[in-house]
Amino acid sequence: MCALVLLGATSCSTTRSSTTVLEQEAPIVAESPRVQAHFDEAVTLLREGHYQEAAERFRLLQAEHADDRIAQMAELYIARSLLGDVEARFQAMEAGQWQAVPAEVQALLAPLAKAPRVDDRVRYGASAYLALSYALNAQPDEALAELAGYPGASMSPAILEQDRLWIWPLIAEGLQGAERRVEAMEAWARTFDTTGLPVRAGAHDGATAPSTITGREGLSDEGATRAPSGEERPLEFGDGGSLSATQVMAVSRAFDAADGLSERQAADLLNSESGFLRALGTWAYVRREATQRLDEREQEALLELFNENAPYFLSMGVADRAAELSMTIASLSGARRLAIGALLPLSGPNRAVGYRALAGMFMAQQAFHVAGEPTVTLIIEDSAAEPVAALERLLSHEVLAVVGPLDGRVVAQLREPVTEAGVPMIALVPEAVDSGDAGQSTLLFRNFLSATAEAQAMATIAYEQLHDRRAAVAYPDMGYGRVMARAFAEEFRARGGQVVAEVSYDRSSSNFVDTARAVARHNPDALFIPDSGSKIAQISAFMAQENIWGHAPEKRPAARAQRTYVHYLGTSLWQDPIVTQQAASYVEGALIPAWYSGSFDDAQTRQFSAGFEAVYGRQADSFEAFAYDSVQRLRELMVERGAGRVETLTRALRGEDWARGATGRFRFDERGEPVRELRVLEINSGQWGVYERSIMTPLHRSARSDERPDGELPQ
Repeated sequence: MCALVLLGATSCSTTRSSTTVLEQEAPIVAESPRVQAHFDEAVTLLREGHYQEAAERFRLLQAEHADDRIAQMAELYIARSLLGDVEARFQAMEAGQWQAVPAEVQALLAPLAKAPRVDDRVRYGASAYLALSYALNAQPDEALAELAGYPGASMSPAILEQDRLWIWPLIAEGLQGAERRVEAMEAWARTFDTTGLPVRAGAHDGATAPSTITGREGLSDEGATRAPSGEERPLEFGDGGSLSATQVMAVSRAFDAADGLSERQAADLLNSESGFLRALGTWAYVRREATQRLDEREQEALLELFNENAPYFLSMGVADRAAELSMTIASLSGARRLAIGALLPLSGPNRAVGYRALAGMFMAQQAFHVAGEPTVTLIIEDSAAEPVAALERLLSHEVLAVVGPLDGRVVAQLREPVTEAGVPMIALVPEAVDSGDAGQSTLLFRNFLSATAEAQAMATIAYEQLHDRRAAVAYPDMGYGRVMARAFAEEFRARGGQVVAEVSYDRSSSNFVDTARAVARHNPDALFIPDSGSKIAQISAFMAQENIWGHAPEKRPAARAQRTYVHYLGTSLWQDPIVTQQAASYVEGALIPAWYSGSFDDAQTRQFSAGFEAVYGRQADSFEAFAYDSVQRLRELMVERGAGRVETLTRALRGEDWARGATGRFRFDERGEPVRELRVLEINSGQWGVYERSIMTPLHRSARSDERPDGELPQ
């Protein structure tokens, strides 16, 4: 539970602010090493929750060494010891079992907080703990008044690390109540950082979109993110992390403060090293400037400012505010503006994937402006509640194309209004887009992964490139597993191969002995398993027990080999560190399709990967790469190819030219479907590396000028 709830506040924010003089000061040290040792022992007891014993030790030290400078700190920590377990107190209050703070606490702290001759570190530490005691005593007005004169977004070194979770929001609210807005925003930033939740392990390692988008139900092996004790259920958002309830509160309060900034204050924040403060400064500055009469150059400057700082809105969980700014800027832009609409779920159950897509789009947006080129504007709308109305708002801003939505059902809703408007739409959906009248050229395009294309590609690689003739399939007995197994088997047979075993298994099980034995009986050349990385780590161990081991693509087993060597084949779900950490020796040489990977060394992938990590502090995944490539392709056609009108842009999208992006080379066919160079990863010496050959998707066994029989794209 956040201390601010007791103060009647409703919101919060976060960022890294510059450290103040108070915070830079070192803790007070005793004049004697022996006294310091006694003091340190008492502090250890306090940190470990032995409050009564700690209080007795501090009292004894204070009595015996009253003239030592450490005595003031001892008095401060006597009061802190009497506060006891702060978290337990807040939880009891929430449960209606409030207990008054001992009167001695405030009797000790109030003089320390006001005495002019007390060391600043002790005095401000006492002020903070006094405010905390007021909050615990359900005295919010007194708590805020106590911190109204606090020295900015600073934390006295006298305050225990474990207590900063509770004190940062109190300091921030006290500063905000005193209308010290910039300092309050800095303190909200520190609140956000202090109360953040740990990102769950492996959150950014998967290569594909969540099951809500890809239809891969039940394939997640990640547990729910835990909130710290006393916090409400976290709000998950698009970079794989979570915001605690206190962070959500901090963000809201910070934006409340930003709404009252002067033009000079907002402009100063734009130079902050903190992305959080720059986002707040951007919000305040753009909205204020938008009310002025701006010439074309000033409008472009606002757009560049937004493009540079928009990604920081995502880390704060406020993509809706970024969307509002994009609309504000779009309404100002001049005649040379070329607009791209982003139609994404920024609220509701698919909010997380909407944030992920927007993260990729913002990376593309940062590269928009080059001197002398027309201004390209990204205009953002939320598709969650009323997608048709959201599309109409985008169309009212004369967008030349729309990227999104992320749900095939929403695409179906928008097919008719998009067709009527004559505006092309690139949907980020896993299923083929129904473009309506077969005799009419489509305006609906799709740029996203295809699960069945992965299975077909692996079958083609096995038969045509690895020269395997006998393949086995082990698959989870669920919708995704059955579809993938069928797609692989049909393609492998069509190529001329023999599927010697199709073995289903219960994914909830941890015992795969029968599965491994069923595969081993048929002595296959290749083994295809469409499952997640963690399951592969389990299943491959059982396969090894039955003497089934992987080997490199270019190798064939010796005639008298004691082991059964197979070419392991997987899906993009294998792109998980757990595979190499726990199963590398079992599945050596395994091949998997990869729509995007930081391992690829082409210029487009390197640029996207490095830029994304620099901005967001984490690795990108396939979903973000598809969104990035979609916006980049439109920008390329608009600016570099001169497709500045809807008609010319649509023709260019249907053209035969290949785009080069973070997801490889691609173009769209006559149905709006992606024709793509699907790249492949290989486990080599225990690490994921790039396999030397790629493959075309979708596969066409009929003769085509741009495809070889083995599916490779001519160079």
